[in-house]
Amino acid sequence: MDYIKIVRESFPELSDARIHYEGSKIVIYTRNKNFFLVQDEKIKEIVEKIKKRIEIRIEPDSLLQTDLAIKKIKEIIPKEAEVSEIYFEPDFSRVIIEVRHPQIAIGERGEVVRRIKKETFWIPLVQRVATPKSPYVEAIRKTLFKSSSFRKRFLNNIGKKIYLTEPKETKYARVIALGGCREVGRSCFLLQTPNSNVLLDCGISTGVTGEDQYPIFLQDFDIDSLDAIVLSHAHLDHAGFIPYLYKIGYKGPLYCTEPTRELAALLQTDTIQLMQKETGKSLYTSSDIKKMIKYAIPLKYKEVTDITSDIRLIFENAGHLLGSAISHFNIANGKENLIYTGDIKYSVSNLLDPAFTQFLRCESLIIESTYGGPNDLTPRLEDAEKELISIIEETSKRGGKILIPSFAVGRGQELMVIFEKYNIELPIYIDGMIFDASSIHSTYPKYLAYNLQRKIIDENKNPFESDRFIHVANYKEREDILEDENPYIVIATSGMMNGGPILEYLKKFGPDKKNTLIFVGYQAHGTLGNKIQQGYKEIELPNGEKLQINLEVRTLNGLSGHSDRKQLLNFIGHLKEKPKRVLVVHGEESKALSLSGAIQKIFNIECYAPMNLEAFRFI
Repeated sequence: MDYIKIVRESFPELSDARIHYEGSKIVIYTRNKNFFLVQDEKIKEIVEKIKKRIEIRIEPDSLLQTDLAIKKIKEIIPKEAEVSEIYFEPDFSRVIIEVRHPQIAIGERGEVVRRIKKETFWIPLVQRVATPKSPYVEAIRKTLFKSSSFRKRFLNNIGKKIYLTEPKETKYARVIALGGCREVGRSCFLLQTPNSNVLLDCGISTGVTGEDQYPIFLQDFDIDSLDAIVLSHAHLDHAGFIPYLYKIGYKGPLYCTEPTRELAALLQTDTIQLMQKETGKSLYTSSDIKKMIKYAIPLKYKEVTDITSDIRLIFENAGHLLGSAISHFNIANGKENLIYTGDIKYSVSNLLDPAFTQFLRCESLIIESTYGGPNDLTPRLEDAEKELISIIEETSKRGGKILIPSFAVGRGQELMVIFEKYNIELPIYIDGMIFDASSIHSTYPKYLAYNLQRKIIDENKNPFESDRFIHVANYKEREDILEDENPYIVIATSGMMNGGPILEYLKKFGPDKKNTLIFVGYQAHGTLGNKIQQGYKEIELPNGEKLQINLEVRTLNGLSGHSDRKQLLNFIGHLKEKPKRVLVVHGEESKALSLSGAIQKIFNIECYAPMNLEAFRFI
């Protein structure tokens, strides 16, 4: 359907305006400043009629000059907001205003940004300054800024493809499993209709070598036929293969939340370094990650977006990771509603609110099963926290060090919030990319748990900026810490101990029984962390060096970002509408099969734990 024609006919006074698609949005560029400022109600009527988002902007040549706009913006925004930087994207008639306190810069009910819009005609976008300062966040924002002209053309082409292609009747919808079935790792599913080919995640497996690391793309797979990638969250087992697709020629959109875009780029960059260190080569380069960033279309929770001619997407909170999303696919105008959970946490955590369950429609569900086994029952968060503090106190009393291998994203920040809450007095060293990931958490507080975001936004108490945490910035600083004989805590990457700075601490303190190693996250089969967790007393490091493991090894299950078996069943039990069919994925074979059987028995729902390369038809 030609929605631009409908919009133009609805506004005869805009005969000379430019109207075009920008992804799933319709954008009007006009020199009519009165229309720009006062036509909100009429626009709402048209939006209600066509069910598409419409945005009005002033033509770039009619905007207030940038030097005058900067002066005006600084006059309007209260000094207490602490403006850091102002830069312009003329292609989008947009001004980016980076501030320390966005709520002040926006004003009560948006009064400050409305005044900026009225007096400069630029569309103001207020962003929180990344703190602690992160070069990765700055690099991502610079990439987006430099590519604004390209992104404008790209988004216009995506909109034309979605709305100007005459769709065939949606006689079928199916999902093909390309990875992540009866295993944890390389999650990848292909959603197909007669009009659409959409990838749901595209990850790699850690702790695995050879082709089993990667999704299974058969020889007849055509990268040019791929319409979109939808990314649930940033972890490498869901996002690690995506830059490679851009490397081999994919030129389509990546849909994810803003935090996911930035966290994924951070972890993928780290992966390049690890691959080069271990094998002398990497699957992709930083330029491929930059391509991914340029092609990404960020969505907010609850934002309804057409991604193809017959598939509509809505993200909801998954509770697993900052910006993690459950994907709700509305297929063929409601003929089928497919919910893909990605990884979910359906319980309280310090960092995030529990996963969303109130979907109005849900005919089919694809759900994870990482901790879906009958014995996978985690303790209460409060009990896990107390156990953690007790282990730390016991170890420090005997003069030992506490080593905590952590994923850069998620567990590291959860630990920082806990240690801040319990007022831990030991030195706490943060090594690896955890500090950069924490900066991204600070940048997007509205994706955090309600209580935590209120602390950061309203009370200006940010645990990720606490002086309690000492950033290990380089090798020299790490060497000095390793020589310190006093007790301290180290939180370091990588979470499964396949590489990263945690190995330097393990080499130094692993042979000494007075030290303690605490696992707080999932350890995949075949990883170094899994071997230590299983009780190996001698291990081989990635460089071939043998190491005796004499330190105490403890596992805390209550801090996981995944739901346990009971929480997964509760998630299904609390869905507003029970699905007709369920696919159980992302779990070891025994756990996926066990959870599948339990779902079928408890809810009387058709349920199956598929194998890789199986296909399932929903329509």
